[in-house]
Amino acid sequence: MRKSLGAVGEKATLGSGPLLSSPSKGAIQKEGFHVKKFLALLLGLMMIVSMLSVASAESSPVTISVWCAYAGEDPYGKYSYEYAEKFMAANPGIKVEVTAVSSNDIYAKLAAMATTPDDLPTLFYTSADQAPSLVDIGLVENMSNYLTADELASFGNGVVDGCQVGGIMAYYPIDLQPLAVLYRIDRFEEAGLTPPATWDEFLAVSQALTKDTNSDGTTDEWGFSMVGSNNSSGQSRFMSYLWSNGLKVVFKDGDQWKTDIETPEFLKAFTFWTDMNNVHKVVPEGITEITYPTAANYFAMGYTSTMVSGGNAMGVTYAAAPDLKGKIGTFPMPGSEPGSMMNTEGYALSKNATEEQKKAAVEYCKFYASNDAEMRFWQESGKLPSSAAGLASEYLQGQDYAGFLQTIANGCRPVNDFPGMGALKQLLGDAYSAVFAGEKTNEQAVADLSAGMAELLEDYN
Repeated sequence: MRKSLGAVGEKATLGSGPLLSSPSKGAIQKEGFHVKKFLALLLGLMMIVSMLSVASAESSPVTISVWCAYAGEDPYGKYSYEYAEKFMAANPGIKVEVTAVSSNDIYAKLAAMATTPDDLPTLFYTSADQAPSLVDIGLVENMSNYLTADELASFGNGVVDGCQVGGIMAYYPIDLQPLAVLYRIDRFEEAGLTPPATWDEFLAVSQALTKDTNSDGTTDEWGFSMVGSNNSSGQSRFMSYLWSNGLKVVFKDGDQWKTDIETPEFLKAFTFWTDMNNVHKVVPEGITEITYPTAANYFAMGYTSTMVSGGNAMGVTYAAAPDLKGKIGTFPMPGSEPGSMMNTEGYALSKNATEEQKKAAVEYCKFYASNDAEMRFWQESGKLPSSAAGLASEYLQGQDYAGFLQTIANGCRPVNDFPGMGALKQLLGDAYSAVFAGEKTNEQAVADLSAGMAELLEDYN
């Protein structure tokens, strides 16, 4: 011990003259007193730093970023911002940053960020047809890990199943968009028409409702407000139409993905759809430019008499023409098989968010879905609520929502979790767009579609 202390003394006096002798007992005690004093001071400083760190953490809110397709849509986009403000007022430790991103653009933006997942928003809008691709590229957290059994049970029948992709709950459901056919009750009654059950009957109804009302030789009312644009809205409706004809388009056989696109039945159904524009002229002109908003506005303004859509078209219609309340009805999509999935929409949770952000984000989702007792977001959007309590709301009990509720009651299609769904939809859109534009025949378009599908399946088999 003396040797050790001497060594310390040597280091302390190196280069400063003769070495000091070993310290006395009193010096050691004095030195020990100073060491204790130093350690106490150090401990105090560490406690202060720790408290300052906690205070800083408590004063800095958890920030969650939200890419929201709802926010950019009228007339109900305002509620996404209103709910965020109300949530922050009730939860001062959480900051919510809402960014409006179109539902047609959001998948491409997210896919482009897959290589830099740390830049992903905490929450991002998704839907049943987009979620499989997002799960496939590894962006999505299992939402059920953050919900209790009672919370899961509070959703409507089949809603949670409608969010399942690859064995996980891919997103929190805010609303439901099962597809049905909106129609003008007054025009059907005037023409002595009843809701059709088959697509052949639908074509006949559409032909009867396509008119030149002022006898100037030009059609000014069309039977069917088709969404013909080559984007998610047009592609999804076409896919549902194919399903309603008994086609699977893509399906799992053992461990292999297969398709029925090369069958005569597919060509027949494909041709029937494009012929409604190219041959029968029961849809407005300029079909490739008719996006969902355009088609919905055509229906609301009375240029068309039917439209395949989710309830969001109801919101557009009533916002533009409130006098049509009582004149709009719905019926399930025609066809031999269910054409519609539940089409849940909501918020997916980024797998790369921090645990603190994930918990805050889930709380925001729950708040969004439950804070408005008057159901203003759902009523103005026309979308159906995801909760069991919301689906029992009085405003849903008229003819205008009957087709949507019947579609749910009849049984919706399960989510197709083919991971290449985004690419498949693009192939379908390219095919019908080429025929609409007169660039290909139906046969050529389907042949090219079959070739593209074969290449796509190779990527996933």
